[in-house]
Amino acid sequence: MKWLVIISLLMTCINGTMNSLCAEELILRNNLQRAQPGDYIVISAGKTQTLFLIYSKHSPLLTIEEIAVPESKSPLNGNWKEWVNLGAGGNTSWVRYDVDLQTGQMSRYYSFTKKNWFKIPDSDNFLSKLLNLKFTLIPENARKRLGPKPRSGPEMRPLWQPRMIVEGEPIKGVQFDAWRTRWPRDGSDLSDKFIEVYLPQDSQRYPAYFPYWLQINGAIGKAKIRIINSGNNLKSPKPQLSR
Repeated sequence: MKWLVIISLLMTCINGTMNSLCAEELILRNNLQRAQPGDYIVISAGKTQTLFLIYSKHSPLLTIEEIAVPESKSPLNGNWKEWVNLGAGGNTSWVRYDVDLQTGQMSRYYSFTKKNWFKIPDSDNFLSKLLNLKFTLIPENARKRLGPKPRSGPEMRPLWQPRMIVEGEPIKGVQFDAWRTRWPRDGSDLSDKFIEVYLPQDSQRYPAYFPYWLQINGAIGKAKIRIINSGNNLKSPKPQLSR
């Protein structure tokens, strides 16, 4: 369940408003209102790929559907919409949960796999705390760059940028901002670790409330989560649930 909540931060790390950008500060839950039903992303973490779908939005609740599948059983043709519509064969978990847009709270979830509702223990509910943390903009002189560092002279190496993929197609030339925060010392797996996310600078042309790269520094091997696909107009084949 911890990975459910840790990975869920991918659906809630979002680009800040113009005011927060001017202040070089990002509050992770500020722009969830910009998410639209049908928006989706697919992330890769370790040997698992997870699709996140914005199922519905009824203020103050945003309903998210999450489907996990081993990398070895993910759709070979990369057509995630077709895969979902055909029942998401090979998935190991299919759940739906609400996020309160005002507080960031996620209190319970429904598992289509186990056909039951489940509560999230307070010790596992990392999402609520993450949504209220403040990310700060990483200055260019502190960001990762491509190629070896020059021994002398000015720094001319280009900034490292994550890949952007929309509806299966790589988009070239997209510039990203990098943001960083530190998890509080709370005894959890993320305690006191730095978290970095990358979001596209052009929030009008691209879904800027999805981080296209997330890295947890201080974890063994620098745990990394990346988006391998994104898009919109995806509908869930699962029925609506009574609240």
